[in-house]
Amino acid sequence: MMMTDKSFDRSYFFERLERNRELAKQSQNPVIRDLHLEYVRLYQQLIREEQPA
Repeated sequence: MMMTDKSFDRSYFFERLERNRELAKQSQNPVIRDLHLEYVRLYQQLIREEQPA
């Protein structure tokens, strides 16, 4: 399990997720688009791991 610094709250991860989603939509380069989508996937994973059980 990845440990995250408590200085980052969930809103930060949601903000980064949405920003990368937007950048992926705007990108004309498929390689760059895939990088943004990978960040989206990683932020989604972090958000899931941060949820209390």
